[in-house]
Amino acid sequence: MGNTSLTSEIREYARSCGADIFGVTSAEPFGNYLDTVAELERIGKFEGLPISNHINTSRADARNVLRSARSIIVVGVPYKLSVLRDDSGEHGGPHVFFGRYWLYARNARRVFGDLDQSIAGYMQKQGFEARAAGNRGIPLKPAAVRAGLANYGKNAIAYTKEFGSWIWWFGVITEADLEHSDASGEDICGKCDRCVKACPTGALYEAYKLDALRCRTYLTHPSMQDVGEIEDSLKERIGSCLCGCEICQDVCPLNREVKPIEVSAISDFSHYGVPLPDLEKLPLPDLLELLKGECSHYFQRYAAICIGNLKGADNALPLLTTMLNSEDELVRKYAGWAIDRIKRRKAHID
Repeated sequence: MGNTSLTSEIREYARSCGADIFGVTSAEPFGNYLDTVAELERIGKFEGLPISNHINTSRADARNVLRSARSIIVVGVPYKLSVLRDDSGEHGGPHVFFGRYWLYARNARRVFGDLDQSIAGYMQKQGFEARAAGNRGIPLKPAAVRAGLANYGKNAIAYTKEFGSWIWWFGVITEADLEHSDASGEDICGKCDRCVKACPTGALYEAYKLDALRCRTYLTHPSMQDVGEIEDSLKERIGSCLCGCEICQDVCPLNREVKPIEVSAISDFSHYGVPLPDLEKLPLPDLLELLKGECSHYFQRYAAICIGNLKGADNALPLLTTMLNSEDELVRKYAGWAIDRIKRRKAHID
């Protein structure tokens, strides 16, 4: 059964540190995750790509992080925020979008960034070996599901009853024998498949099946930046979403019932090191000003794609032309693609 009193003590400590969700699962390997990743590796899906550092078979076993591991503590922090700000009105004209993950989950990560380290430190003071899992130690969403804290939706994302899928997960691996929770295995979707139908790139090719190399959230994430040139048809489907996506979560009826947490402000937001306003929608003029300064070529790549997909972006042509001289090959290619797309759209209108 595990040590019930110790588990209760850790739960109270975690909650005092800001954890709204707490659970424990065993340190046994994640069989389903192992099978899925092994198949992807077998067919060479991620071969030679940076994402293999994040998604690989070694993450399926917590003992690769801590050899004496017996339990995995899983905690979660909600990040669906209602930010009070003066500039939250609608923007006229072309604009790019930011996913809530980048704006708000990253804020949760900054505010509660030491949550897993704090819990691990607490365990160590109790005389137990413990390690913060981090983002690469173990698969945190499968751990949350196995701990009975969440269930998978058809968009392959873990949902909680109170906060939906808007959760930032943390994990701590420890040698302590704690009281474990069990997965409920509840079917939370029923016949609903809105997320599958709404996926703009076809990354959700069937219920519970995700092709990460087509997902906008993965494609615009730093860990995926060296996947090579994105095919033109996929560039078009990226649309005006500069980073993140969340469409599959936005259309979900379960998420619509989740009440946002009101805060007065969030931490400074940046995209690949480029400071950005705290806005879900960034007007094109503001984006163009940012591109004139010192900014990462990763940021420029996706900015060029978004501009190419925006109607009414003719005034971006001069800046895109200067991007043709970039030292980064993909910045040059994406800027060229955007210029051609804008000119063809303009010629069609004229």
